Amino acid sequence: MNDASKLLARTNIKYPFDRLLVNVQELFPSIGIIKNSLPIMEGYEDTNFILETSTGKFVLKIFLEERTLENVESYTKILRECKNVEVPTTEILLDFNDGLGFVKDNHSKTYFILTKYFEGENFQNITPTLNDIKIVTVYLSRLNTLNFPVVETYDSWGNKNFGKEYELNKNRITPEQNSLIQSVYEGLTKLDLAGFKKSVIHGDMQRKHVKKNTNGQYCILDFGCMAFDPKVIDLSTFLAWFCLQEDTWKDADKIYDEVLYEYDRIHYLSEMEIESLPILIKSSYAAYYLKTSILMNDGDKSEETLDWHNRAEKMLELTKNWKNDAKISFAKKEVPEERIPEISND
Repeated sequence: MNDASKLLARTNIKYPFDRLLVNVQELFPSIGIIKNSLPIMEGYEDTNFILETSTGKFVLKIFLEERTLENVESYTKILRECKNVEVPTTEILLDFNDGLGFVKDNHSKTYFILTKYFEGENFQNITPTLNDIKIVTVYLSRLNTLNFPVVETYDSWGNKNFGKEYELNKNRITPEQNSLIQSVYEGLTKLDLAGFKKSVIHGDMQRKHVKKNTNGQYCILDFGCMAFDPKVIDLSTFLAWFCLQEDTWKDADKIYDEVLYEYDRIHYLSEMEIESLPILIKSSYAAYYLKTSILMNDGDKSEETLDWHNRAEKMLELTKNWKNDAKISFAKKEVPEERIPEISND
């Protein structure tokens, strides 16, 4: 089975990929003639291809077969609304049905979108500078001003569902693996997020979902874990997987304070929200460690799974005794500012 076939196996599409590309070209004529397609093999869920066409490069995202129509409509709405709050993300093509295409096969529909390709590098193998971190924090803050219902899909890798996943799967990991995450689980069970402020959240703000080009422009990618949830879920995931990694750990406290200061300029953080962040950050690492442990115990030998496993394990070790008594440590404003700050790339 070739790479394209492996990706298409995640969807409802049963006919040849070439036939799908014909449908894509017919529904979205603005892309011109498709000359080549390149599968994007990263990730575990939705299917993505880079399309090289007569007018440029585009990304074809074919949604996972478990995603409902309402879920993919939420996805396209977020992409459209990001422009209104000045969050740089991939531009969705609107040739057809508000950007949402579909193909029929045996009484089922498979949904897809096309976006313009952003030329740049993500931060998967690049250490973000403090300025990168501060700028992306402002973009996250802007995104979290969106306020409308979102139909989400269950994210078994996310920190908000770590407790549920641990309860379901703790018997599938070894005692040694369990020893790294049990205390995080116990800390998470003491949190009550019910009264925290909610918004549209990205849900998976990690380094591979942020690109930067040579002109200093950024692009936020992949809203597959979007939800309408407490804002601290997004902030903690971003802190865990974009900001606080092994390569930035020597400056962890400074980065943490700078991120909270920038975020607090738009979203006034309560003491309870701030106190929840360290355990939610640790839960982000624990969730990935749990999922990758299960995959590896079941025979997964892929480099991607091993890499996530090692990263999560390292960060669990580093954060074991970090901010166990978190308090407000940054220069918090007395009154929230109801404005969106300007961004400087200097």
